[in-house]
Amino acid sequence: MAENYKVIARKYRPQTFEEVIGQEHITKTISKSIAQKKIAHAYLFSGAHGVGKTSLARIIAKALNCVNGPTDKPCGVCPSCTQIENGTPLDVIEIDGASNRGIENIRTIIENVRISPVAGKYKVYIIDEVHQITNEAFNALLKTLEEPPAHVVFILATTEADRVLPTIRSRCQQYTFKSLGIEDLEKILKGILDKENIKYDEEAIFLIAKQARGSVRDSETILEKMIAYTTDKKYITSADVNAVVGGNNFSFVKEFFDIIMSENKKSYFEFVKKLFEDAVDPRTFINSVIEYMRVVLMIKSGIDDIKLLEITENERDDLKVFANHYSDDEIERILDYILLAEERIRSASNPRTIFEMRMLLLLNTDNLIRPVDIIASNMQASSSVSSLNEDYGFENANNNAVSQSNQPKPQYDVPLNPTDKRRIFYNKILSFIETESPTIYSLLSQGNPIESKGATLIVALPDNIFEMTQTDKRINDLISKAIPKFTKNKDVAIQFQRAVEGNMIDKLKSRLQATEVDEGSL
Repeated sequence: MAENYKVIARKYRPQTFEEVIGQEHITKTISKSIAQKKIAHAYLFSGAHGVGKTSLARIIAKALNCVNGPTDKPCGVCPSCTQIENGTPLDVIEIDGASNRGIENIRTIIENVRISPVAGKYKVYIIDEVHQITNEAFNALLKTLEEPPAHVVFILATTEADRVLPTIRSRCQQYTFKSLGIEDLEKILKGILDKENIKYDEEAIFLIAKQARGSVRDSETILEKMIAYTTDKKYITSADVNAVVGGNNFSFVKEFFDIIMSENKKSYFEFVKKLFEDAVDPRTFINSVIEYMRVVLMIKSGIDDIKLLEITENERDDLKVFANHYSDDEIERILDYILLAEERIRSASNPRTIFEMRMLLLLNTDNLIRPVDIIASNMQASSSVSSLNEDYGFENANNNAVSQSNQPKPQYDVPLNPTDKRRIFYNKILSFIETESPTIYSLLSQGNPIESKGATLIVALPDNIFEMTQTDKRINDLISKAIPKFTKNKDVAIQFQRAVEGNMIDKLKSRLQATEVDEGSL
């Protein structure tokens, strides 16, 4: 009978402390404490999935129950070691916290911990995804976890340590596992391929490690796909990885960057059509663009090392062309605009249309406005505006209105600068209203404070919201209730008016500078 097949992740699971790569800060501490017979009664392992939490838990179990144990170098050949390696241990109980999360499940554990180990020296409970256990079940476990029998060790593993009760955390030795770097993952993958006698391109291994995003298990899962895909030739190339994994969409990003540089609208719309014909989600694609824009900024800063950039040499050379095509200022404008567009695309009901129209503006960087430019221009424009006094009294507002009376007024509303005390005052009013009525808060938060007249703060609202303020008595009542909480001046008032909108660039300025506005107006 043929030997049962073992997946890569199980076949090459680390079996000793030394074989665990990337978590030396944890393995050295625990192995030394076991060598000195200083064994904790409970451990809490936290970190992303696939970084070695359960593997290390099993190694600890092996170290405790080895015939030579407790030892930091389990023999690997005694019955206890081989049973743990084969997944058939008598004294190691692995529990899934997600499916054993209730108080009855925990009571069963509490009853069983009293029973002595069958073969080894210790009974080891490994509870995975422990954050899934209910608070009631956690509370039932507290006493046992704090003072278990001398022959019991608990090892709790979680991807969300903040969801584990503080009282549970305080009773455990806590260790945080880090996501592995690309070099560590490459080392693991190359070691596996050498043992499997399979050849590979360096770039292929890099692409697999990059796609795994710090997870050993994910990298081994991808590698297993590649081994199956290349079983005839026993040679893995970067082209194979791109064909199978489909996660390296740099070719799309490069084409997108090339079109931006060419400023060719026809090519842009042809590209968008092809993008969606290939079923590429606009949210996913724009996040890929943002990732590569981060690399462009690093290249602009003089970084050339592909390991630090976490890209291939070809990708780096292509991105250099894009980086060198623009000034530092233009690159910042492009990135700021893409980040802004990503917010809109992420929450849009029609992401394709929003993506298509928003990204079109990138063909001309003169269209793009950076938040820092808006703040600077508003700071300059407001330099002649007297600030409010400490109690938000607006005393100097009339003088300011007179001083600006001879200056031309813009044909659209210009929101007050975030540091302007009048806007700060309005934000405080909103914070109070939010606690009283989230519904009214959601309406008024779309307003932009634009100026003050005497002791009255003028707030511009979209048409539909403005109409509500004229008919809903609750709004005026709430504002009247809020104002005295933030100023002693009894004359202070808030007056709403219809917003006056400018062209697309003016609207973009408002979007960047002010609070969230009605999506329909943009």
